[in-house]
Amino acid sequence: MEIQIHYEIAATTFMLAATLVFCRQGHLRVYRSSLFLGMMVIGVLTAFFDMAAGALCVGRSSAVAEMTVFSIFMLLSLGYSVVYSMYALELLHSLDQIHKRKLLWCLPFAAGVLLILSTPFTGALYYVDAQNILHKGNWYYSITGLSVLYVLIPVFYMHYIEKREAVSRRIRHWVFAISFTVITAKIIQYIFFPKILLVYAVNSIVVFGCYLFLQNSDYYLDEVTGFFKMHGFEEVVREKMAYREECSILVMRIINYTAMTEMYEDSKLSEIQAAMAQLMRGECGDRDYYHIAASTFAIIAPDQVQVEQLHQRLVDVMPKIWTIDGEEIVHEYCFYVVNIPEGCDTTDELLQRIAYARSDHQGHHKAGVLIPLTHEAVRPAEEKQMVAELVEQAVIDNSIEIYFQPIYSLEKGRVTSLEVLSRLKDKDKKFINPEFFIHVAEENRDIIALGEQIYRKACIFATQNHIFEMGIDDININLSPVQCCYEELAQDLIRIAGEYGIPMSRMHLEITESGLMDKEEIRETLETLRSSGAKIALDDFGTGYSNISSIVSLPVDYVKIDKSLVWSYGRGENKYLDQLVPMIHAEGKRIISEGIETQEHIDIFKRLKGDFLQGYFYSKPLPEYEFLQYLRKTNEISG
Repeated sequence: MEIQIHYEIAATTFMLAATLVFCRQGHLRVYRSSLFLGMMVIGVLTAFFDMAAGALCVGRSSAVAEMTVFSIFMLLSLGYSVVYSMYALELLHSLDQIHKRKLLWCLPFAAGVLLILSTPFTGALYYVDAQNILHKGNWYYSITGLSVLYVLIPVFYMHYIEKREAVSRRIRHWVFAISFTVITAKIIQYIFFPKILLVYAVNSIVVFGCYLFLQNSDYYLDEVTGFFKMHGFEEVVREKMAYREECSILVMRIINYTAMTEMYEDSKLSEIQAAMAQLMRGECGDRDYYHIAASTFAIIAPDQVQVEQLHQRLVDVMPKIWTIDGEEIVHEYCFYVVNIPEGCDTTDELLQRIAYARSDHQGHHKAGVLIPLTHEAVRPAEEKQMVAELVEQAVIDNSIEIYFQPIYSLEKGRVTSLEVLSRLKDKDKKFINPEFFIHVAEENRDIIALGEQIYRKACIFATQNHIFEMGIDDININLSPVQCCYEELAQDLIRIAGEYGIPMSRMHLEITESGLMDKEEIRETLETLRSSGAKIALDDFGTGYSNISSIVSLPVDYVKIDKSLVWSYGRGENKYLDQLVPMIHAEGKRIISEGIETQEHIDIFKRLKGDFLQGYFYSKPLPEYEFLQYLRKTNEISG
């Protein structure tokens, strides 16, 4: 039979060159890299013997030579499909399924090998006639069928793997595309173009695609240090977690690195990182090193004992002062250890702990100390992440809840104001501490959208329920200092109130003293709001930040005395209110007293001639319907 071998000559040359390039590069120490190398080597050999078999057919060589070369080719072809199948399963982190089903996995391969080796005697796959011409036997396509079976196994298994664990859509698409391409090439060759050997030409293109998009070490290597980056680190730990392989990870972080980036040039810090990497290699030997963030390095060791040794070595040799271009840059290092799979149920949980070590958590980084990344250690970070997701979802869904707490006027003898308080529930429908989720929203810059949502809902509540006709004079709403740094805040609040026909004189905006004193743009925002008619209150006065002199200079109309000062005065532990209340009044400002829980607290402020009272004596914060009921009853409103 006549065969065109030009495709196979090109494929063999291309595969050989690609294999040599791959061997010269550094690669992640994962099964994927070893299997890919094996696939490339077997691919080169298969393409070579495919080409040789075609050449022998063309050249009418001896029957023994043709039978031998063709048998080797078919063995390699079947082996190539088996290795590819293992590689694809490893992409899905499911290589362990082979060990669980060894008999089912090996049986088709063993049957194929037996069929190939017996063919010279049985002629089952191919035979040579008297003219030394090779002919296909009755079972010739059975080896192709077995190869297709192994290629399809990962595709069939993907349905199960999607339910078992999270495998990226990109990987699943690659597994499907490779299998589809290889099988299509076999169909085209054997059915439509039997005289053109194009299967391994297609294979070479497929392998090159895998190299570029799945195996290229340039994607994983950090140019500064020569270590693998976070992408590579994630690949390694995902594999180790998937197969529950025991190891320990040492994480070393430069403390206060974010502040350093504001003080020093990037080139100088990069030079230090390169020097650190070189020092690690020299002192810690042949290890798996990773540069997982600008400030953070990781080393994977077999067990915690070796991690502890590495930690002590790095503490001893890592310089505290680096001199770059005559400038001294001080470095402090903190260290963390996390064990696989001990204490980590999922890969995402493990990566969350690593993220905790990489982040700026004030008070959690201790210079030189090796800190275990246990669940308890990272619980605050996990809670913070959970709350951040809930806040973000509340912003998207417009689902933040608002409650209302009444404020009683001593002068008018009734409820004249209400404070709007935000509420957020977790997945178990339990309330999250408002101070906590507001702080998270401030850090994530969601507070601007969240604050606008709260403000708008308060306006809607006031308009729909006609609360200004029920004795309410003011709506008290808290502002975050982060909100007030937003230069369009004042205009937005004025515009929203206007949409609902609410005069700004009805708006009573509260901000803490620390927020007022931090930045000039905050004062400018509040001055703009005051000029529109809004009232400004100094919140939480009496806590650690407060001082009397600031009342004079700050642009506020009200001072809100914190409950801690009220309670301690009521217990006779201080006499501050005796001087404080007259001083505030002397400055032309009015007082709202928080934490009013007893008749004694009320009597105190009646004696001191206070203005407004707020606390559980009157009511706890209430949802909309309950607050309206309370207001009608308290202010004696019919209907």
